[in-house]
Amino acid sequence: MLNIENKKQILTIAFAAGLGLVAVLWTGQVVKESVQKQTSLLKKDFENKLQKQLNEQDEALASQLEKAKQEMKAQMASQMKRLAEETAKNMRNQGAGGSEKSAKVVPMQAFALQTPPGKRAVTIMIDPLSAVGGLVSPGDFVDVISRLEIPNPQAPKDKNDMTYVTTVLFQNVQVLAVGTNFKAVGASVEYGAQQNAKQLYVTLALSPEEAGLITFAQTHGTLKFALRAPSSDETPNLQVASWDTLSDYLLQKQGTEFSIPRGKAAIKAVGPEQVKSVIQVFKSGQDETK
Repeated sequence: MLNIENKKQILTIAFAAGLGLVAVLWTGQVVKESVQKQTSLLKKDFENKLQKQLNEQDEALASQLEKAKQEMKAQMASQMKRLAEETAKNMRNQGAGGSEKSAKVVPMQAFALQTPPGKRAVTIMIDPLSAVGGLVSPGDFVDVISRLEIPNPQAPKDKNDMTYVTTVLFQNVQVLAVGTNFKAVGASVEYGAQQNAKQLYVTLALSPEEAGLITFAQTHGTLKFALRAPSSDETPNLQVASWDTLSDYLLQKQGTEFSIPRGKAAIKAVGPEQVKSVIQVFKSGQDETK
């Protein structure tokens, strides 16, 4: 049996072992808490640094956007100023006789800016079928065909004797607007609306002389458009459409020959040298036109 001294030693060793175990557990807990605290501090520091970098990047991006915005505004202002100066210069150059009157700057949204220099914007009313089936668009170029009613000067006043002539009035005419639209049509829905309309108001770019002639032609006949290809700009001399020209064309192109109605005299184009003035100028009783 163990004596009292041995028992004391065993108890001392056991107590020391217990204290050591408690110390180990306590140390582990302290280390764990320290690690967690350090981890939390590192995490918070990392998040702060990341947020700071993000804020700096946002500020840099906002600064770049503001700089680009200011540059775009400056460029647009410069372009608008230059366009206004060019418009004013063109208007001064087109003034009657090169007058020195100052030209008014036309607003940027004005339709007059769509009209080419030297031309006049003239609006005519035409049915969709005659306007290429309603498929005309601002920016297109067309030939204007007219069927004219020409009265017979030899017929009695009470008899409505007319001769009908079909001819190409003008070639390579620019379409400025269809209705109130002066931008190119780009959707089938818009073309469909034009086809379903009862009448179309088409604005053309014409010279001052052509503006008067097309008004006269529409008053005394009907108009029709022939759409040109974008690359087509030729303007050949064309004959008036008649039985003679139709017969000659079919005979030449198709080898077809047919008899021509002779009820009325054919109307043909003549040159200036074949036209004789019917105006007589008298001075002191003498005919000055001879």
